[in-house]
Amino acid sequence: MTPEEFASRYLGEYKQHGTEIIPTYCPYCKGGKSGDKYTFALNTEKMTFNCKRGSCGQSGTFFKLCADFGEVNKNYEIRPPQQKKYTAPKSKIEPAQRKVETYLKRRGISKETWERRKVGESEGNIAFPYYENGKLVLMKFRKPEKYTGEGQKAWREKGGKAVFWGMDDCDHQKPLVITEGEFDALVLDEAGVENVVSVPSGAEDLTCVENCWNWLQRFKQVIIWPDNDEPGQEMCRKLIQRLGAWRCWVVKSEHKDANVVLHAKGKEAVKQAVLEAQEVPLSGLVRLADVKAFDVESMIRTRSTIERINSIIGGYAMGFLSVWTGESGSGKSTFIGQELLMAIEDGFNVCAYSGELPAAMFRYWIEQQAAGPNEKYWYRVRDKIRGGDVPRLNYDVVRNIRNWYRDSFFIYDAFGSVTDKNLLEVFEYAYRRYDCRVFLVDNLMTMNLSSSEKDYYRKQGQIVGSLKDFAHEYGVHVHLVAHPRKASGRLTKMDVAGSAEITNRADNVFSLYRCKEDEKETEKCSAYLDIFKNRWSGQLGKPIALQFCELSKRFYLESSLKGADFELSW
Repeated sequence: MTPEEFASRYLGEYKQHGTEIIPTYCPYCKGGKSGDKYTFALNTEKMTFNCKRGSCGQSGTFFKLCADFGEVNKNYEIRPPQQKKYTAPKSKIEPAQRKVETYLKRRGISKETWERRKVGESEGNIAFPYYENGKLVLMKFRKPEKYTGEGQKAWREKGGKAVFWGMDDCDHQKPLVITEGEFDALVLDEAGVENVVSVPSGAEDLTCVENCWNWLQRFKQVIIWPDNDEPGQEMCRKLIQRLGAWRCWVVKSEHKDANVVLHAKGKEAVKQAVLEAQEVPLSGLVRLADVKAFDVESMIRTRSTIERINSIIGGYAMGFLSVWTGESGSGKSTFIGQELLMAIEDGFNVCAYSGELPAAMFRYWIEQQAAGPNEKYWYRVRDKIRGGDVPRLNYDVVRNIRNWYRDSFFIYDAFGSVTDKNLLEVFEYAYRRYDCRVFLVDNLMTMNLSSSEKDYYRKQGQIVGSLKDFAHEYGVHVHLVAHPRKASGRLTKMDVAGSAEITNRADNVFSLYRCKEDEKETEKCSAYLDIFKNRWSGQLGKPIALQFCELSKRFYLESSLKGADFELSW
């Protein structure tokens, strides 16, 4: 089943903006008591969905959506996701005819301006061609009439590449001006403002940042003119975070957008508004009364593969730092591996640094966990050195798993000389360029710290502080592995090696203990997970007894209905 087929069957009336299908009502909450409209979106490219109503908040992958409505089938479970392949637009553009001309002129746009920007007409609709390096890569259309709220106001030809409209006409030696729509860009062009581009689908789709990353890096100053409404301000915030506040200026206006300014005050007012764009202010200093209300339901979180963890800490919240400890060989890295896979399942991109495993071995373990214990995914070969049969994943399974995580899982492949500066530079790049939202540092002891014991522990505390600040500033979650002081046995929070800052700055602190062979029979489990700190609710609970599947390297609750065989949508 495709997203379009699902929408036709379950979503009722809907509209499509770029890569998102937006029904009138959320299929879960039906708009609630107030009958809220257009709160639900299904992304056909990322294959994820979410409802923005706080009391609903349903979100996840398209596979989960299908499962929730009884549409799971084996063919879909192992189907590789859509790859990033783009199709050149096929629509033909003609010069603007009377109806389109009349509409453009009514918006205050001259023929000279729209022809310079190559605006034309296609089947009676305004056509905006998007070029990259002289090649037509996307076509967008808009009805030449006032939008009444019925049908689609604007749409894109399917298969095109999301880039910035007008990017080929820009000079990297001058400031780049970004608007929320093509008409705003035309207005600025009409007013004599240079280097103006538009995002392809307003605030709804910013994949143009990733697609045009190298091009964007050549600009030293970026001026953003967002619409003066909630979606526009959200777009502005996201652009600033990803492009860097140091080079961003923002146009502030009492009017909704540039087009309104043109009609109300004229071209000079439009140009002056750009000249008076304000630098992004120092973050962090605000009136307490203006702080956004804390709403648990609206917190962005990834799930744990262990439901008991979800019930205690409420998932891994963005802006938080989780510290993991436990004796050597307890399975800390292994456990976090399956949590990273669940983050991808929930629609979040992941970036990991593993100082103990080469990238190839890290991937080998991750793919075993992604596959799960189902015997049909495995075959066995004879190990000439160790003796006996060893399991191997079927080629088709490995291929499907890699297709599933290809654009969602990144690893910082460096060994032995990683400093906190190197690490944070890579993490910041992964966030800005690839929108990674979940990070792993495994572990502090593999990083290049001071040789002096005093400086060594002080440096550990600094790194943890930097990781915490990184998580808070960019709204991401960081998992950090820290070794304990003592070599074996069950641990307490105070047994984490190094500076007390490690656990003081952390939002969550976990400890994993792997039962010895002689303990498993009496304990009736393979491992215990202790929660030493939970900043969100303060709840700690009893140690969580876990079982371990050797084949798939997965930890699981024995009480779970599926045990280790929880499904991922690859």
